[in-house]
Amino acid sequence: MQLKKFCAVLLAMMLIVSCLACGNDSGNSKSESSAAGSTSKAETGDESQAADPSDPYAAEDFAYPMDGTVTLSINMTPTAEAELPSWVKGHYFWDVVQEKTGVNLEFIGSASSPQETSEAFSLLLTSGEYPDIMQANWITFKGGPAAAIGDGYIIPLNDYKQYFPALATLLEENEDYNKMVSMDDGTWFCFPHLKRDESQIGTGFAVRQDFLDQIGEEAPQTVEEWYNVLTKFKTELNLSAPLTFESRWLFLEYATAGLSSPWGVCYPFYLDGDTVKFGPLEEGYKEFVTEMAKWYSEGLIDRDLAAVDKSTVQSKFASGEAGIALQQIRNIQNCIVANEGDANYKVTGLNSPVMNKGDEPQMSHYTNTFDGGTATSISTQCENIGAAARFLDYAYTEEGSLFETYGEEGFSWDYVDGVPTFKEIITNNPETPDSQAARYFVSNYQNWSIRVIDAMSHLQPETLEIQKTFFAHMEDYAYPTVTYTDEEVDTISDWNDIDTTCRERILGFILGNEDLSNWDSFISEIEGMGIQDVLAVRQAAYDRYQAR
Repeated sequence: MQLKKFCAVLLAMMLIVSCLACGNDSGNSKSESSAAGSTSKAETGDESQAADPSDPYAAEDFAYPMDGTVTLSINMTPTAEAELPSWVKGHYFWDVVQEKTGVNLEFIGSASSPQETSEAFSLLLTSGEYPDIMQANWITFKGGPAAAIGDGYIIPLNDYKQYFPALATLLEENEDYNKMVSMDDGTWFCFPHLKRDESQIGTGFAVRQDFLDQIGEEAPQTVEEWYNVLTKFKTELNLSAPLTFESRWLFLEYATAGLSSPWGVCYPFYLDGDTVKFGPLEEGYKEFVTEMAKWYSEGLIDRDLAAVDKSTVQSKFASGEAGIALQQIRNIQNCIVANEGDANYKVTGLNSPVMNKGDEPQMSHYTNTFDGGTATSISTQCENIGAAARFLDYAYTEEGSLFETYGEEGFSWDYVDGVPTFKEIITNNPETPDSQAARYFVSNYQNWSIRVIDAMSHLQPETLEIQKTFFAHMEDYAYPTVTYTDEEVDTISDWNDIDTTCRERILGFILGNEDLSNWDSFISEIEGMGIQDVLAVRQAAYDRYQAR
């Protein structure tokens, strides 16, 4: 009997100690308690129970603005007040959004690159002192979002759905969105930037229509027609850069996928059905590079290919040095605006070329609906998760979506026949003639966590017609935004060296610095660097993505 009493007392003491330990844990790093809870909720489908129902940020009747007593830090550096044009004073996005949400923002700098983790952001993480809100590409972060959570930088969000009902509803009602922004286990880790069709394909080919008229040609469609038109641009019009584009776009964001489309390949990874392929390993890619090397050797491609950047491409197309340019739609419009006084300056959009007359263009520039580049997360050091989540959720509400897309109604836009329409202060502003730049002062639809609803309405009708020619079927080929397991991370890290080698040697083949007879040695080199292992990991990650 005494033994039974002793055991009962011992068990009671153990339960008390356990409860005290749990109480103490709740005050420790949010990443530990949140990560555990989030994973179990994601796996079981249980409703979020983490927040105190009396918490005003979780209240069903919550309304913006908040009370203005909360300050949230974020790793950004907006345009300084002194650098703003006079017309935008009092209407600058970052000032107005604080008024509308009722938070005070502390900008600490250390922004991260949309493509990869910047040095400034790495130093911020190393410091051990994190802002409340962190914007970064956690997809390209070493170890991905799982490492960002596991290492205690950011919190998983599944337990806090009542703080971001607009985004939570959007993800739960849209299976595709949810699949894109979740980790393989169902964990939400960020407030995502979700693109739509018009903002996913913003780069393409434009041709000087007046030049086509001069040489008596129509807009080229096939590879052969492109070659003939470019040849005439050089021999008959004496253009120094018949075709111009940035060489880095051969390797970035499928920017030149339209150029390689006739051969059914692109750089880097793409889908052939459900099979992941790497462009340079395919025979078609060698054929594409061979054709580009031919064009370059004959002076049909800008001789400054290796050196030109966005501004010089725009300059050459605007001045008449180039006949066809691969550019972002904004830069094409800038060229048109710069020549508004020239009645002869006419620009037409071009479809991606095809191999045979009557073929349908397949590949083009493309960015995934969610590519990780503009993702915003809540750090483990945030002391007011409710306020931070509500601030970020504003962009997904009806009111917030309109404001963050267009700016303030009555100032930058009004409804015209029920459609939000920009006013001349955006479309025809003498102080800021670039309509996209003007729009960006008053809204933040491009580099912020938001569901994009209208990305191009600031452009001129002529420019929008040009953009329509950019569209093909790249959504069928684009490799989605996936996440990797701990075991796969080291293999994927090998990709950086492989990519560097590919960029150097492929550009060398096109420029004629290296003979194409060395192509097989190039393939052997990247095979030795582990490209097949990287490809296998990409395939496995894609298969998991499909199973989400």
